[in-house]
Amino acid sequence: MDPRNAVAAHARRRRTASCAALAAALAATLTPLAAAQSLQLATAQSLQQLGSLSIEELAAIEITSVSKRAEPLASAASAVYVISADDIRRSGVTSLPEALRLAPNLEVARVDSQDYAISARGMNSVNASNKLLVLIDGRSVYTPFFSSVFWDQQQVTLADIERIEVISGPGGTLWGANAVNGVVNIVTKPASATTGGLVDARLGDFTQRADARYGGRLGGVGDYRVYALADREGDTRLADGPSADDAWKARQAGFRADLAALAGSVTLQGDVYENLVDTPGGRRSGGNVLGRWTRRLDNGGDVEVQAYYDQQSRSDVAATGGGSSDRVRTLDVEAQHAFAIGATHRIVWGLAYRTWDDEFTNTANPFVLVPQAQTLDLASVFAQDTIALPHRVDLTLGAKYEYNSFSGSALMPSARVGWQADDDNFLWAAISRAVRPPSRLERDLTAPGIVDTSPGFGAEKLVAYEAGYRTQLAPTATLSVSLYYNDYDDLRTTSPAPVTVLPVSFGNGLEGHTYGVDAWASVSVLPWWRIDPGVTLLRKDFHLKPGQSDIAGIQTVLGHDPGHQVFLRSYMDLPHATTLYVGLRHIGGLDDVDVPAYFEADVRLAWRATRNLELSLAGLNLVHRFHAEASAPPIHEIPRSVYAGLRWNF
Repeated sequence: MDPRNAVAAHARRRRTASCAALAAALAATLTPLAAAQSLQLATAQSLQQLGSLSIEELAAIEITSVSKRAEPLASAASAVYVISADDIRRSGVTSLPEALRLAPNLEVARVDSQDYAISARGMNSVNASNKLLVLIDGRSVYTPFFSSVFWDQQQVTLADIERIEVISGPGGTLWGANAVNGVVNIVTKPASATTGGLVDARLGDFTQRADARYGGRLGGVGDYRVYALADREGDTRLADGPSADDAWKARQAGFRADLAALAGSVTLQGDVYENLVDTPGGRRSGGNVLGRWTRRLDNGGDVEVQAYYDQQSRSDVAATGGGSSDRVRTLDVEAQHAFAIGATHRIVWGLAYRTWDDEFTNTANPFVLVPQAQTLDLASVFAQDTIALPHRVDLTLGAKYEYNSFSGSALMPSARVGWQADDDNFLWAAISRAVRPPSRLERDLTAPGIVDTSPGFGAEKLVAYEAGYRTQLAPTATLSVSLYYNDYDDLRTTSPAPVTVLPVSFGNGLEGHTYGVDAWASVSVLPWWRIDPGVTLLRKDFHLKPGQSDIAGIQTVLGHDPGHQVFLRSYMDLPHATTLYVGLRHIGGLDDVDVPAYFEADVRLAWRATRNLELSLAGLNLVHRFHAEASAPPIHEIPRSVYAGLRWNF
């Protein structure tokens, strides 16, 4: 047996999700000579109500992610899909990443029991999914270690989610760092919408989860809620048959309070959590607290100030000795002001400052960060003006200036135009620039004789061209189609030393483009039956710049993406207070790796036994006993699973 493969299998069992494993994983992709691969460690509504919404009523559904202000979904000049609270409840998803599968404009691939690779418009894998910004109630959850998200650490009481706004396409002008290929904005319900008690439990052969929440009034000044949850995920299977021994369990608690105070409204919320990995010993823990003050101004504008503190740590212990740990502490402060000038200009501007303090140690292998601990700073200012032009045309111009202590300054401008051709048809187009600053691993990763630090590695850049069409095909049918062309520059490469090959370092020697289509629809076939089809198509063309070389292979940067994804979701209201959800998906095979195309089905049958009690039975991934979704070595296979659920309101 190739010793590199043996070590890789052992390392994978030690959890690739740890930063030590990720450091090794990045270095692992550098070169076979380095033996790198071996070290890779909305209140629920009936379908009849939803299906009968007119275009005017649909326009009343407001989102905030596209313009950082409330605006109608029907006239947002972006490829944005909204996952509603009703979608989440009816589908019976068991976690936040699984809820994101409901968005047809995302790639969601489960890597193993603990990890997911999630991206928009390509570049999706354990090492490549680093261009998606994820926000939970305004708090950014991507890590500066490798510019991606530890999805196991992002737990939310699913019944408390109001909506999830998913933008495919850049959002750097408003959101800045990491908002390159897309933005996911998870918005939870205000405390006033969650008064009383809730128990939401699922008991199954792969997932066991229980959420409990209670909310009420805070005198005459506001509302509150508190919650606690416990979750356990079972083992996946390695491609050659044995268990991956990657089961884990989590517990989390938190609160939210919404108050009328300081001549405006104040939100305070926070969470604490601990995750334990069964084999070998692994622990992930942390917490956060966030405060937000919003005031409505006399001129119709508003001011918002927000600050949060977030701390997270991860540690792993190897069965053969050694281990790794990483810790990140984040402090973020931001403010924005929205106002109008007459009936023509709607302006929003703001500024922000974020600081990360991190420390990384590793005794499991030679890969370390130099320096071991570091403080990173990120400061920005942005402005955007939406100009009302004749003939129901809106032109939106904006730019963000951002400075970070790794790669210096970056300017991210954008121009968007939307045309409401008539009451049923909306067309839009956009040109945007976005930047992803370097991560700690890309700048500071080192191992004697294998990889050197990369102080010259700079930001990756994107210029995106988009166009879209949104229409009300019939009183009960809508369609959205988006086309895009993404032009990338200065993408990461792994450069050999001029003569000796080793040690290698990171450079910016790759360029190219992607293009494709995102499309989805919603059709109320009957007053009690709604179907939501969706499809994505993706093509990629990349090459090295003249004089550049990359011994790791460009797929370590570009990921392994399906050329197509096809979705069909069916929601039914059946007699006797029963609902049926069926979700079908066909995902294309991954390029150049042993992950074939797959077809899967999720089904949930729920019965509202009383006004306050719902019982359910769900089956997930029912077509295959096991199937693989991601390319990380070794490949893990996700099992078929079933669970019985109970939701009790009191």
